[in-house]
Amino acid sequence: MRSRKNTVITFISSVVILASCTSANINHSNENFILEESLQAKDVKKYFGYKDFSAKAIMELDLYINNSQLSSDALNDLKKLRSNIRKIASKEAFIIYAEKSNVHSFELIQLIYGLDLPIQIKWDQSDKKYISQNLLSEAPLSFCSSLYEDALETVVTEVSSSSNSALLVYSEGFSDEKNFLTDQFPKINSILFNKSDPQQFAAEVLGINSSNKRFKSITSLNPNQKLEFSARPRDDIQKIFFLLQPNQFQSILPAFRYHGGDKFQYVNFIASLENLNNINQLLDFENSSIPLSDRISQSIQSREIISLESIMQRSMLHDWLLIEIIKQAGIRSADIDGMTGTLEFQRNSCAKRNLPMQRINSSWINS
Repeated sequence: MRSRKNTVITFISSVVILASCTSANINHSNENFILEESLQAKDVKKYFGYKDFSAKAIMELDLYINNSQLSSDALNDLKKLRSNIRKIASKEAFIIYAEKSNVHSFELIQLIYGLDLPIQIKWDQSDKKYISQNLLSEAPLSFCSSLYEDALETVVTEVSSSSNSALLVYSEGFSDEKNFLTDQFPKINSILFNKSDPQQFAAEVLGINSSNKRFKSITSLNPNQKLEFSARPRDDIQKIFFLLQPNQFQSILPAFRYHGGDKFQYVNFIASLENLNNINQLLDFENSSIPLSDRISQSIQSREIISLESIMQRSMLHDWLLIEIIKQAGIRSADIDGMTGTLEFQRNSCAKRNLPMQRINSSWINS
């Protein structure tokens, strides 16, 4: 997977350099539209998201393939994409099995309606589970691993570059993830967040309390001497990783920033998004990093996503549905710009996912 994880990115880079402006005017008398535009990388990238299976989408890909100078790899990726979209568009019917009792049934119906494909839902009354109740911590059918597991792999990559100067703050619900990281990186410092006061906890962890105590000891030697003092946080760490429950992030991160300022790099786990509703709440996480798909961050900036309520669950359900459609269309392989990350699908194998580490920026909200 790692050798192919940047398929979409590699393609985009190629077409930006080699095909920045190819114009065409195609009038198809048997269609109700005219294609007349300069197709660029951004026009084609959207089709890797596998959300448009119209005749216009296929014609735009034809136009791009026939009129662009691309590397052989990029050209093959485009041809495979076009072939896959054709297979999906020509499929007469898709059948999705689900259980009525599943908590995600309503969201599933909404997603199916939005795809504009001939999809039938068959409600299974048996005890068989088609869709995970917990879409984040459990691996859905057809996926190699859960979203949490894949996000943790992204964190592992980040820790590997700074394990000697990293601090891991975790809650009891993430003990397994904490053990996974400390087993791989024995030198990483870890501490359990079990305090009711985040400010007091952050001051203690960052050494602010110790700094204050040292100052009091010094001033006690000569009470009449007035000294300038500003408590300084510890200097043996550079990055702080948080593995916390969703409702803990919004209080613990500001507390660490209050005492540590911009001295540290903060890395949040993907669970931090689960308790947010409004995209403006992302401002509380500005300049901190998180394992997050490009598609979600871009959709936030373009206002395609305006609510973060249950965003990760809906995104995971979207990708599960898409993989089911691709399987039923008889597709051999596909590289997908999924909602939860870059997905690699191979027939008769589970789907793999890669999430990049992204730094949250206020421009996401203000753009």
